[in-house]
Parts: sequence; C-alpha cells; structure tokens
Amino acid sequence: MADQINTFSDLQARAGVILGRLNAAPAVAIAAATNPLLAVEHLGYQFNPDTRTGIGDRIRLGPTAAEKLADLRTTIARLVDRQVDPDDGPAVRRLLTDLGVLPCSDGDEPDTDPPRWQPGGAGPDPLEPLRDRHPVLDPLLEYRRISARRPRFAPPRAFAAILSGAVTTPLTAVSGRLQSPDPEPDSHPR
Repeated sequence: MADQINTFSDLQARAGVILGRLNAAPAVAIAAATNPLLAVEHLGYQFNPDTRTGIGDRIRLGPTAAEKLADLRTTIARLVDRQVDPDDGPAVRRLLTDLGVLPCSDGDEPDTDPPRWQPGGAGPDPLEPLRDRHPVLDPLLEYRRISARRPRFAPPRAFAAILSGAVTTPLTAVSGRLQSPDPEPDSHPR
C-alpha cells in the first residue's frame, strides 16, 4: 500500500526522504522539476484526492495564494451548485454553456482555456469580455488570474515523456532546499 500524504505538513515531514530518493534517481529528479506531484507519486506515495489540488497550489504558488484559490473554488461551486475545475478549459466551457453564458453550438467553440503564464505575467483571459454575464465570472476570472502567476505543472503525458527520456529538457541536474514550516524561524533559540 502506498504511503498516504493528506496535508502539506505530511509532505514536508517526508521531504528529506523524498529528496534523498530523487537524488538517487536523476531522471525522476529532472521530471520532478516539471511536476513535483507526479514525481512524488512515481516514488510510491499517494496524495489524498481531497487535498491534492491544494498541496499542488501550495507548492506552485505559496500558502497565501493557495488559500485564496481554495476559497475561490468554494465560491465558484456555491454559485453554480457544483464542483468545477477552473483550470480545465473544456469543463469551464460546459459550465458556461449550461449557464447560458455561451451559446450551445457545434461551430467554432470559444476559447475557455485559462490564460497561459508568460514571463512578466499572464496573457489576457479569453473570458474577460464575458465578465458581466453571470456572477460566477468574477471569482472564476480572479482564480485564473492568480493561478496564472506561475507556470502550471506539466501534464501526466509530458511528465512521462520527460521521465522516459523521450523528451529532453535543458536540465541536467536539479537541487532543492528544505524550508522550515515555522513561519517565524527566528523565534526559537539556536
């Protein structure tokens, strides 16, 4: 049975062992740079499905942004009476079609993918012109703006291609550092 990770603190508690295992497997360490969650799962750990997204947000964006994204996901779900992944363009398209914000058509589908990260900030959000059509668009656009602050993790297919060596990266080695979970490390005597 896989070792279960339920919280970010669980992940921090295992960080030394995980980094040691990554150091012993350079291909996994390089793939971990593209998606650390998939790398940890590749090592035999299992994330609690209810907390996996939040842990990933915390790794990618930090604790404050991760908490804000969790709040926005809750707000979005409350407004539309269902869970929706704001980072999933097709899921957002279905939602907005169901709400009557987008037309039901088999023709050209509007772009509902989240804005892509780029150096200096995210590109424009294709949903911005729809902002006033439904109350869910304000928190959805805010979520997507925060999420686009940093590059998203590589999808499973890209991670697998990098891990197998089918796709190479300019990386030849990866290093990491452990950080204290204590927000005020100087408050303890040395």
